[in-house]
Amino acid sequence: MLEEDKLRTHVPAEPSRIAAIYESTNQPMVQPAGRVAQSALAAVVALQDGPLYDVVVALTLSGTGENVVYAAPPVQEKDLSQAIEEALTFAESMGFILDATGWSNLDDARKSELVERMPAFRPTLAKIAGPVERQQSSDPVAAVARLFAAFCALLMFSCGGVTAEQRTQAAEIHQQLGDNLLHDGDAQQAMKEYLQSIDAEETPEAHNGLGLIYAWSLGRQQEGEKEFQRALVLKPDYSEALTNLGALYISRGRFAEAIPLLDKSARDPLYRSRVLAQSNLGWALYKTGQGERGISEIRGALAVAPKYCLGWRQLGTIYSDQGKLEEAREAFERYATECPDVADAHLQSGKVLARQSKAVQARAQFERCAVAKDEKDKPVATECAKFLKDLGTP
Repeated sequence: MLEEDKLRTHVPAEPSRIAAIYESTNQPMVQPAGRVAQSALAAVVALQDGPLYDVVVALTLSGTGENVVYAAPPVQEKDLSQAIEEALTFAESMGFILDATGWSNLDDARKSELVERMPAFRPTLAKIAGPVERQQSSDPVAAVARLFAAFCALLMFSCGGVTAEQRTQAAEIHQQLGDNLLHDGDAQQAMKEYLQSIDAEETPEAHNGLGLIYAWSLGRQQEGEKEFQRALVLKPDYSEALTNLGALYISRGRFAEAIPLLDKSARDPLYRSRVLAQSNLGWALYKTGQGERGISEIRGALAVAPKYCLGWRQLGTIYSDQGKLEEAREAFERYATECPDVADAHLQSGKVLARQSKAVQARAQFERCAVAKDEKDKPVATECAKFLKDLGTP
């Protein structure tokens, strides 16, 4: 299992040791343990160390410039593909979309250029950022909730004779406040609220919130798993916890265990995020060798939410992996149509068109993403520009 290596500040910039590099094409918001929430880039790198291989996930935080490196025990060459797959799944579970750089096919000059460009290979001065003062929420409802929660806690728990109804109300207030804080990226304060909620009265919602913090903010996935499981003991049909536990299993490569959980939440007609559950279900089915069922589930999710960008990308990736280039082209084309402002959509569409030797159409897609609109699009723009150069003069 990948865990943060607090002694590493970067990935060694030694091209001779590198076996593979995958680079993120987006910059989602993340909150590694002990750090403020901020956008980040990600890289998955496989390094050879004698007869063994070291596969790491390196996040470069945009706010602090710090590299956060996650590593697992070294593996033998026969297990390298599986280790890379687990690292990619780990990064994708945090919202990163990763693309292979084609490292083995690059010449020495291009390899050096790539390593020099990627921030994961550059040392950082500080491993852990200093404390950052949390900004107060501008949401007036959240502000009132803070005051009301504090007042209730002072009134009820400093006096005797607390009724069951008062405990229930206090638990709900702290849980809702925890939800607001987590949404604002303040995992530390959210955790305190969830714990206070459970102290007042144990609820599945508070355990689900704690599970999210343990699994995704603190990287303590085993504890996150226990919290989701406890939520499901209290409420077996709790679709949000089913989906979150299923996503956690996917991030750890436990696809078979994720399937029944995601299947249950995807069939809940009252669950607002069932599209996410169904799409994840499709991916888990594909990863367990049930490709056609997986495609069917993802297509079912996209029929309900045609602008779900990740679903189109997943579908195109599956078809591409299966060598079904025409189906992959159609999926990536739909990705670009439904999500025209997502630069990665044009990159993926262009790549499959290039594989089909449709240079004119591929060039048109790469031209749409070769210039970054903002900082988060720069990795994709660089990749698009590289493919344009490779295509040559029209």
